[in-house]
Amino acid sequence: MQSKIDATYIELREKILFGELEPGSPMTFEHIVEHTGVSASMARELILSLGAGGYLTRRGRGHVVSSFTNEQVEEWRLALGAIVEIGALRLALVGGETLDAAEAFLDANVRDISHRQEDFFLGAVAFTNIILGGRGSTLSGLVEQFIPQAFFRLQWLSDVYAERTGYLVEASDRYLSAARAKDLEGVRQASRFFFDGTAPTLHKLVDEMAAGSYPPKDRHDGFHTIEPKITGAPTYAGSSRAMTPLLSPLGERECDAHSF
Repeated sequence: MQSKIDATYIELREKILFGELEPGSPMTFEHIVEHTGVSASMARELILSLGAGGYLTRRGRGHVVSSFTNEQVEEWRLALGAIVEIGALRLALVGGETLDAAEAFLDANVRDISHRQEDFFLGAVAFTNIILGGRGSTLSGLVEQFIPQAFFRLQWLSDVYAERTGYLVEASDRYLSAARAKDLEGVRQASRFFFDGTAPTLHKLVDEMAAGSYPPKDRHDGFHTIEPKITGAPTYAGSSRAMTPLLSPLGERECDAHSF
């Protein structure tokens, strides 16, 4: 059974992603206490955790619901793609049992699971962690610093609603084949295949979210868990490991640049 603070974190995260909390609208401790019934201390922890996850953006002395722009999403996409490509190359060079273990995990936790289910999302995040070198690796630490949790959820949402799906499994199969052949150019192409293939739908998602017409209120089979960060550190509300990504939302940086 979820704690009150974790259940509230999931509820607020869901409302932000599905547009029930308008982008740019203030998010205060008082608002959370009034509308969710949590304590003031819990509300503060929720603000910090949602902010560290990219769902809220700091503005002045307070926070607002994040507005996801194409420029910001593209920045995150390119950064994640570049880091994952490095991890994919390193894993290919190691090969052997390590590569076999990665394939076994893909088969057990991703391949035959519907992309609409949250289990697919959790498996995809964990598989990405393997490609990066495992929990606590240097590359996973870089991703945690540069890419907020919200981007991974947006990436999954774009796959859920895409007309053409299955990029992750197809890219992984291409990668495994190239890695076993020590074909490093093939490894690069497989990594780029996923990130480039999903980009159009990801940007369509952002456009329709900005227009208030997307995503629909259909939750499918997800939004019930709080996934760990890519390093394996906890994401749950109030975590002492919460941090602000180095690539903070563009709107936040522009606001800071004009603050006096």
